[in-house]
Amino acid sequence: MNIVKKKSMLWIWLVILIILEIGGWGSLYLFKGRPKIIAWWFIQILGIVGVITIITCIILIMKDIIKHKKTKLIKVITCLMAIFVAWPAGWIFKIAQIAYPADVHAVKPSVTVSVPFQETTIVGWGGDKLEHNYHVTVPVQRYAYDLLIEPAGMGSHKLEDYGIYGKDIVAPASGVIIDLQGNEEDMTPGILDEADTRLGNYIYIKLDETGTYLVLAHLMKDSILVEKGQHIEEGTVIAKAGNSGDSSEPHLHIHHQRENPLTDNFLLSEGLPLYFKSDNGPIMPNGGVRVENGCDVPIGDRISPVQITK
Repeated sequence: MNIVKKKSMLWIWLVILIILEIGGWGSLYLFKGRPKIIAWWFIQILGIVGVITIITCIILIMKDIIKHKKTKLIKVITCLMAIFVAWPAGWIFKIAQIAYPADVHAVKPSVTVSVPFQETTIVGWGGDKLEHNYHVTVPVQRYAYDLLIEPAGMGSHKLEDYGIYGKDIVAPASGVIIDLQGNEEDMTPGILDEADTRLGNYIYIKLDETGTYLVLAHLMKDSILVEKGQHIEEGTVIAKAGNSGDSSEPHLHIHHQRENPLTDNFLLSEGLPLYFKSDNGPIMPNGGVRVENGCDVPIGDRISPVQITK
């Protein structure tokens, strides 16, 4: 009777796993917005359950082998199913990752903004694909960019060695400053455990055009030139680039999101497409790095500012 109960429990657990897995992946591709985002995080949490199930099945199978007993087929089937369920757990450790599924041409609204510097900028990370942009695994940063100015990626521990450090940041678009922070220290490049917050010094802009939001992060300490509640015009100098927060070297992080970053949870917010103005029209430039002497040397696209017509 006890053996029958154990066998029944395994079948029940297998059915539950299948239902949860189909429900999670189905919701991810059938729904939009927040339900889709919840499904994305759900299948990763479920992945941890899959790992535990694999370990449990292996232990049960090993016991059968040690006792010279025939292993029930249900144990093997459950283990194989759990391997697929466990796959998203690897994304947490950057193993076999995929991009958050979103069609850049279908997600609305998108915005096209000016390059936030007055000189040629390197796209460290950016674009629609995982190979060009590690941000694509996080829904809110699906179309985020890390921008640099040469020299960059040389592995120096001196802030002043990086071309972007201290450069003026200009407003990429017109809007209202809904929040800012500017008093965090700039971190030593290459040392991440000193950071107090993830974004460091930041500015949130509510865009006039769409009512959506731009997030600019890792700004230089005490460099912000605007105030909360102030309306700014595109091209206004608003701060300087720094290395505050969770940042490996001086750069500007910028992304576009639907929800208000002041009131909505970061993990449940939706990233929206972000394009830059160029002489040939809107572009979504690609990023990328090449590892050279232990340093991540940027090899992404170069983008240059276009003169703003007043």
